[in-house]
Amino acid sequence: MRRIKYRGKTVALTGASSGIGYSLAKRLIKKYDCLVIGIARGLERLELVKNELGGQFIPYQMDVSKKEEWDALYTYLEKENKKIDILINCAGVLPKFKAVEKTEISEVESVLNINLMSEVYSFKSLGSLINKGGAIINISSIAALCPFGGVSTYSVSKSSALAFSQALGAELKDVSVSVALPGFVKTDIMKNQGASEKDFKLYKRFSASPDKTARKILFRAGFRKSRIIVGTDAHLLKVLYTLFPNRAPKIVTGLLRKSGLELFSQI
Repeated sequence: MRRIKYRGKTVALTGASSGIGYSLAKRLIKKYDCLVIGIARGLERLELVKNELGGQFIPYQMDVSKKEEWDALYTYLEKENKKIDILINCAGVLPKFKAVEKTEISEVESVLNINLMSEVYSFKSLGSLINKGGAIINISSIAALCPFGGVSTYSVSKSSALAFSQALGAELKDVSVSVALPGFVKTDIMKNQGASEKDFKLYKRFSASPDKTARKILFRAGFRKSRIIVGTDAHLLKVLYTLFPNRAPKIVTGLLRKSGLELFSQI
């Protein structure tokens, strides 16, 4: 398939109200004149984004972890006679860093439903609406390649999402599938962590900006790359895990524990 030409395309984008999702929406509209169906749970925040980005941003409130709400979106798009060119799954959640023994089953189920099942639901509900030559871009995490202590549930959800994306891409003939694996990004996802001011300062120091991350994802997905690693820390973790697959998780976990940061005190 040819390189993706984003200009004027119709995009369905989850997680559109903040972080990488918001940056993707802004770039798609401002640079490529796309029509973006922005999906998120918070209607108030979606309306703020619409006020900023204008009429080419269509806010759509829904919970991506529920299959019936994806089916309702399909019905809405069909009623509006809208096909889509690009489906981007960016919604995700990072639970608090803590050991498996301290993690409740309900937390595991919630994370899997948002980070993994939402991508499955999105294709099962909207796949028939994606135009020939279109694309699916799923946002995973470098934790999918290099798991480490404290993020077991998150790693499981993201590695499963990676496997699903690659298997789906192997099956589809007329639609490309790309999966992005960013490292730490300066987004609201860390709000769930209850991090101290010291933790946030360190986090911001080595995290990439959402705008830069969105730009790199769209650029590489434009070439229909099946796997996109974004961020210096992501590349370093990939190399570490490639060279020392058996030791890398313990090495990273040990470094986090020795950091002395409150953020990692429950690992």
